[in-house]
Amino acid sequence: MAKGFIRKFIDLLAGRIDDDDFEDDEYEYDEEQGDYFDDGYMKADIPEVERIDRSEVDMSSRALRQRYVKNLCDLMAECTNEIDEASKEYRYVTDYLKDCEVIDQIPDMEDSHLVQAAETMLRLMKKSETHSTKLGRISEAKYNQMANIAADMPKALNDLRAHEDFKEIVREDLKKLEGEKVSRQFEKSEAEGRQISCRNIAIITIFSMFFVMIVLLVMHLMFEMNVIPGFILAAAAGAITLAISSSAFITARGIERKMTNQLNQIITKQNTIKIKYVNIQNLITYEYEKYHINSSDELAYNFRLYTEEKEERDLIRRMSSDLDAAEERYRRELMNINVNFPMLWLHQAEAVVDKREMVELRHELVARRQGLRKRISYNTENRDIAKKEVQDIVTKYPNYANEILEIIGSYE
Repeated sequence: MAKGFIRKFIDLLAGRIDDDDFEDDEYEYDEEQGDYFDDGYMKADIPEVERIDRSEVDMSSRALRQRYVKNLCDLMAECTNEIDEASKEYRYVTDYLKDCEVIDQIPDMEDSHLVQAAETMLRLMKKSETHSTKLGRISEAKYNQMANIAADMPKALNDLRAHEDFKEIVREDLKKLEGEKVSRQFEKSEAEGRQISCRNIAIITIFSMFFVMIVLLVMHLMFEMNVIPGFILAAAAGAITLAISSSAFITARGIERKMTNQLNQIITKQNTIKIKYVNIQNLITYEYEKYHINSSDELAYNFRLYTEEKEERDLIRRMSSDLDAAEERYRRELMNINVNFPMLWLHQAEAVVDKREMVELRHELVARRQGLRKRISYNTENRDIAKKEVQDIVTKYPNYANEILEIIGSYE
């Protein structure tokens, strides 16, 4: 868990700060660049985190109490780490968007030195490409996309494959837990049914005993029959039946409580795994959008084509000093306007000279920010719920406050 968040949370629980002072550093939202897409962008089938009713947790039990608090801390740790990673990427994309603003605000854009340098570089690049018949195995757009991430390869590919594998593992864990949950629910339902049956048997037995005794009493009064053996037999049979039904009821009650505890443990595990599943799914979706792919195999294929293409282009580029000079001039012009990522813009020259390309680039970056905001909002919401639950426990059970603070401190 992020040290800044956990330290502030401990200070909040200890009373050293109040809620107004508890502010978590997340990300800055630029309203001017945030209205290309609606709130429905990249909506996914998000599994809802199932909440456990704290009344079902025996807070007087140290083991159950600590497990419950640790599970809440695990949720906060998972969410906080995801918020930190997404916020870092969010700032990167935001700086990229600011570069777009800087370029768009250049006076007399079409006649500027930057555009002229970009046009010269693009013209020489296209001229150089015509001298090689080996080029063209990958589109220019795809080449530029791969060039932007080439520095991250093959780590980005390995990470994506690891994320896909982890998603499948988490999915299998969810299926397994769901099966265990259904099994426990069935056993609990059976135990509840047995309790009802035992209770009904006991009621019927009692009424039957009264009825038999009344019949025997009537026979004794009317016919002066010896009904003492009948009384003894009825009482014995009723006692045995009540004893058996009571024993079965107690056994079923114990099974019900056991199943309830096991269900709580399974639901707690499901909540943590659901958070992990949503985070890894959102991360994979974001990476697919970022790399314009549908799978890691497609990324590997594109990167192989890019590598082969780059080798051919490098060969041609070494033959053309004019192109090298044009790229250097273009790079200097980018440095002069103080863009954040001049090396990235070397592969985005089309966006500099063509406003439509710039609009497409801005749309793509805003879309990526929307996905990041979704990840941040989802994890912030779940983390705040867990945080409020811990605060409420400390408030309602002050005797356990120090113990809970120690548990939280172990995550620092």
